[in-house]
Amino acid sequence: MSRLAIRTFGKILTILGLNPRTFSEKLSKQSLRLASLENGYGSLVKKLREIVPDISNQEESGKDIFNNYWELKRRALQSFQCSMMLKALEHLPPMGLTVVDVGDSAGTHMLYLRELIRGKFDVDTISVNLDPRAIEKIRARGLKAILCRAEDLDLREKKVDLFTSFQMVEHLHNPAIFFHRLAKKSLCNKMVITVPYLKESRVGLHHIRNKTGKIIFAEDEHIFELSPEDWTLLLLHSGWRVTYSEIYYQYPRKLPIISQMLSWFWRHADFEGFWGAILEKDTTLSNLYQDWDS
Repeated sequence: MSRLAIRTFGKILTILGLNPRTFSEKLSKQSLRLASLENGYGSLVKKLREIVPDISNQEESGKDIFNNYWELKRRALQSFQCSMMLKALEHLPPMGLTVVDVGDSAGTHMLYLRELIRGKFDVDTISVNLDPRAIEKIRARGLKAILCRAEDLDLREKKVDLFTSFQMVEHLHNPAIFFHRLAKKSLCNKMVITVPYLKESRVGLHHIRNKTGKIIFAEDEHIFELSPEDWTLLLLHSGWRVTYSEIYYQYPRKLPIISQMLSWFWRHADFEGFWGAILEKDTTLSNLYQDWDS
């Protein structure tokens, strides 16, 4: 949320005799609960809590402010992400799978996946991150992990059935290079991604916009925040085609007036929701571009 929006929203609530922080948190929690029910995520959220009871160490940047609201927010989003993974695996015959999660911060999604498909698939997971702290957390859970930048990942010699990447590509300086190299440097033909949903694309760089003056790491800053239409174009340019997509909204959509109010609130407080896509490798258009650097 911009500083001006925060001040304006805070002043309105103060005039109404409400504590801005308490009101915003309560409104957000109720919105997330209703959105989860509307999307049918209630049982999946419960299942995810059983698989990984504690997700407070999911991200280094958020661990100091983790509370019930953040737990609910993450679980709801993770339910959407898990549903996208399961959909991507729907038509695969029962067999041994290798899934690579690029940008994995703690191994949580790979633990979810192992349990959710237990009995149908035997799955081998590999997590990728440039942060040694993330790699340490993943390996402490007994999972495989590779320490490297997403753009430098080279798995040409490895059988991979599915790539996943959740809330990662918006942090990259050049997502087109990442997707193109992944298409060229792996034999995998399928990928699942989720990114923040915006109707209109923009450059992020919110630490600069808000003049925080803080030292930041890759996980702290978004570079490009694109609309689904622009992500789709960039993916086609880079060697991937969207075969299925869906938007998860962080508020209920079936109550018109309330939905409009919550839409405004989430756009200014965070994001309206998240866009998820299942991709298939298709280099038809990326091969027309002659000046890739690799």
